[in-house]
Amino acid sequence: MFKKLLIANRGEIACRIARTARRMHLDVATVHSSADACALHLREIGESVLIGDGPARTSYLDIEAVIAAALKVGAQAVHPGFGFLSENPAFARRCAEEGLLFIGPTPETLALFGNKAQAKALAEKLGIPTAGGLREPSDDPQTLLAALKHLPTPYILKAVAGGGGKGMRVVRSKTHLRDAIEAAIREGRSSFGDGRLIAERYLDAPRHIEVQILGDGQGEVTHLFDRECTLQRRHQKVIEEAPVTSLPDEIRRQLWQHAITLGQATRYLGLGTVEFAVTSNEVVFLEVNPRLQVEHPVTEAVTGLDLVEHQISTVVEHRLSVRAPGQTQGVAIQARLYAEDPRTNFTPSTGLLQAFAPPAALARVDAGVDSGSEITPYYDPMIAKFIAHGADRHKAIDRLQAALRQTTALGVTHNQDFLIDLLSQPDVRENRVSTEFIDQWLSTIEYPQPEARVLAAIAVSCLTHMRDTGERPPSVWSAWSDFTAWRTRSAAADDALPCAAPAGPIWILRADAKTSWKIAFTSSPDDGLCVWIDGTPHTVQLSQNQIATGLVSVDGITFASQCLREGSDIHARVEDRNYHFELIPVTQGSGAAAAAHHGAVRAPMMGQIIAIHVQPGQAVQAGDKLAILESMKMEITLFAPVAGIVKSVDCQIQSKVERNHTLFNIEA
Repeated sequence: MFKKLLIANRGEIACRIARTARRMHLDVATVHSSADACALHLREIGESVLIGDGPARTSYLDIEAVIAAALKVGAQAVHPGFGFLSENPAFARRCAEEGLLFIGPTPETLALFGNKAQAKALAEKLGIPTAGGLREPSDDPQTLLAALKHLPTPYILKAVAGGGGKGMRVVRSKTHLRDAIEAAIREGRSSFGDGRLIAERYLDAPRHIEVQILGDGQGEVTHLFDRECTLQRRHQKVIEEAPVTSLPDEIRRQLWQHAITLGQATRYLGLGTVEFAVTSNEVVFLEVNPRLQVEHPVTEAVTGLDLVEHQISTVVEHRLSVRAPGQTQGVAIQARLYAEDPRTNFTPSTGLLQAFAPPAALARVDAGVDSGSEITPYYDPMIAKFIAHGADRHKAIDRLQAALRQTTALGVTHNQDFLIDLLSQPDVRENRVSTEFIDQWLSTIEYPQPEARVLAAIAVSCLTHMRDTGERPPSVWSAWSDFTAWRTRSAAADDALPCAAPAGPIWILRADAKTSWKIAFTSSPDDGLCVWIDGTPHTVQLSQNQIATGLVSVDGITFASQCLREGSDIHARVEDRNYHFELIPVTQGSGAAAAAHHGAVRAPMMGQIIAIHVQPGQAVQAGDKLAILESMKMEITLFAPVAGIVKSVDCQIQSKVERNHTLFNIEA
């Protein structure tokens, strides 16, 4: 066994690999970019080499920088984790040239399975069914348009070197085929340095099932059971579980054998995952991911195995360190907590994660960040993985939901409420789902507006946060100056003493371009506080004890309320639900500021403008395309929030923009 391991990755997977390596009595070091100068993985591992700037192509994807870092710290082996260089055959070859052990398959295996067209051809040769379609990859739009002219829809475009849902587009109509091709090519180039695409038949409403394999590099391969990864958005997994609980044993054994056959044919070394689409009457090979998977903890939970330990041991010794146990124990389910907004097609969110506090029990939490961590536009916006284990599927879901409900994450928009609601759906609990379930479910959701009392609780919590951080509102009114004197009011006092009409400043609490409320504060006759929501007063009962415990009483109802403010952004959690607003000061009696904000289009995150579709003076309708922003290797289309005239365009193609930077102003 070697003595020192370099972990060529970041975030939760770097921390997770380090914990196992140290338990195996290995020394560990890692790498970091300038954007990760204070990152959790750097602090937890303790030894790291700066390898470049924030963008992955100048740091974590820089082969020579990573190799130099391994040699600098005296490592004898490199673990690539997942993503970045984990499937790069050139990186594996460079490790071998420098005498470094690459913890993964051989460069030849990586090259084979890194090319979806070649992997599909091998599967067909071995008698494993595939989805057919266009096999020869290309990154020329005209060539692809001609080749796809007679391919029946629906089909899916895939980046030939892709993974993780990047560079994929489902084509159901050829009306927008060119747009889909060009977007997939751009995404493939940005994410993998390869814009070539293939196309294959798209199965409607399939399940996504995968098999974990472990190979000794000499032709002996075992499976480590199966996983269900059907619940997805944008072709990226959201919920994963092991084992698959609604699969006929005959199909299960067939999938195991297909996976082992592929592994044996390639003399597979180490861990890998073979993925399939399964319908009621068809099993189709999708791809092989020749690396450790994001969802590996659910397999660990039901087998009792440390997959990283067995991955390292098998690669070192070239013999299987373990075989499939006779059976799995219970059911494990994993949810990915992402900094993204489900209400806007899962647009990633960047910014400072000011508070992150998962529960100490109920679930395993693999986190790559902590309180004070920055969510940047350069990398995947995962905050943490929550893994719950139970005697059966329902118990595992219940534990996972409880863990999510007891988690506080403030400072960025995230999918916590979405995950909790998703796990409550009857079809999810009974596993009556397909890869299209989330899209179909979201199309039926009508998000209710928060109650006025909740808005009042958030407004008051925001005031307490401003006081505690030494901030003061734009003007001072009596309620603020008497803030420390607020005292609990009785119901009789509420009935007898009406709130004074607001004479001080009015703020706009803005949820989105179409939804906002006017907020004002006044003193009440007994030195209490009234919060006015769109002209209606709400009495606040607040004591110093409540402030200390995060409680606010509004109109006789007590709320658990937390609020954090960064600039005009308000992130709040009230009654176990999360809210994100913009707080805009508006001069009393003037609607000019509110109107200006109504037509302002801001960058939802840091990123780079790659296309602009309008110019000053142009008339637009609500919903018209304004620009395309690239961030986190994704393309986000920005739309006009209102109909009107483009008053200004405050960005340029290829320009970098900061979160909340105003890009367009539209005059209604």
